[in-house]
Amino acid sequence: MKTDKFVFSTWVYNDIREFTPDEMNVWVECGMNIPLAPKTYIGRDDPTVLIPWLDRAEELGIKLIANYEGISYGDYIRLGEDEYIARVRPLYEALGSHPALFGFYIGDEPSDPASYRACQAIIKIHKTLAPHLTPFLNYMGGMVDHSREHFGGRDLSGWIKYVTDTTGVEVVCFDQYDQMINDHGGMTMFFRGVRDMVEAGKGAGVDTWGCLLSSGGHVYKAPNEAEIRWQIHMAATLGLRGVLWFRFYDRDFAIGSYGSPIDEFGNKTEAYYGMLRTQRRFSNHFGEKIMHLNHKMTYSVTLDRGVFPMFGEGDHELIKGIKADDETIVSFFDGDDGDEYMCVCNSEYHHYGVVRFTIDPGKVALRAVRWNGREYSDLADGDENKPGDEELELVLHPAGFDMFKLERK
Repeated sequence: MKTDKFVFSTWVYNDIREFTPDEMNVWVECGMNIPLAPKTYIGRDDPTVLIPWLDRAEELGIKLIANYEGISYGDYIRLGEDEYIARVRPLYEALGSHPALFGFYIGDEPSDPASYRACQAIIKIHKTLAPHLTPFLNYMGGMVDHSREHFGGRDLSGWIKYVTDTTGVEVVCFDQYDQMINDHGGMTMFFRGVRDMVEAGKGAGVDTWGCLLSSGGHVYKAPNEAEIRWQIHMAATLGLRGVLWFRFYDRDFAIGSYGSPIDEFGNKTEAYYGMLRTQRRFSNHFGEKIMHLNHKMTYSVTLDRGVFPMFGEGDHELIKGIKADDETIVSFFDGDDGDEYMCVCNSEYHHYGVVRFTIDPGKVALRAVRWNGREYSDLADGDENKPGDEELELVLHPAGFDMFKLERK
């Protein structure tokens, strides 16, 4: 199902026996709205074990992705279609009508032709059993480089559209971790991967979520608050409709990952509070409004990474020029209300950024969106700007984000 709020989700790898449903209070406090439930197991856990969790989720105003081990695309390959359907049907009979269920997790990072074929097959099974729910599959970011052989002779966009057309699924999710390798090469890889997945999703008419990093491990650093903010703000600017975090809890002996929002002793870390502030602030001001905007085009300002075109004269009818002291990403969107919108993100997360827009004040006003469109203010209301100015200055926090309605006159 498509959602009416920008999605904040997270992997929860803990066994359901480690928690009570009250643990969801921590997730909601942090700003999550469609998290994965803790792990349950086919053959061990009766489906009804999730009912108290779903009841509590409904009270909290969120939805859950049920996380049953034993119903992934690998299980489909091993069991065959008939036995697989017999395994998942009781889950839907027990839980499928609950209003707090978003769907069932069905696998992570398919990587070969057989696993891609199996993913399409089980998405179709799940959508047939419950058309109102969304089976949750997380693709790997590296699929943007996979050959047509992986996709049955199609390119990436063709594969996403094929799966959508044959199953009716409304959401595609993929992981993208390169942004936490370093400040430049990794960011370029992030931009390219998100660009390709967003365009594929747009072509198929689905919402695209990004699985991004909230933990460190291997070659990836653990993000600080500014880097968490960068990931959220850049995701929204580039056209993603949700963020799924890897991951929320550290484990006792998971040496490969560290620095998660909750440490192995159950303590809330600085990452938790950085995530809380950024997610809730974004949701308060933009999380609903951005779901009514349709991504059109993204431009780079100042730094050319060869991924997005550099904004130049004549690129937009109403914005004559954009200049910035540091790298800035600007995207234009069509709103469901018939107006055009612009999202701006400071790609520098070490210090604030200054962006200058050249406009014809007789043709357009830049109206800053606040409280999801319940309030607007002219960019000319800022200290450095005056009504009638042709050049308007915007100051953004490190990794800061802002949204503007382009109000024609």
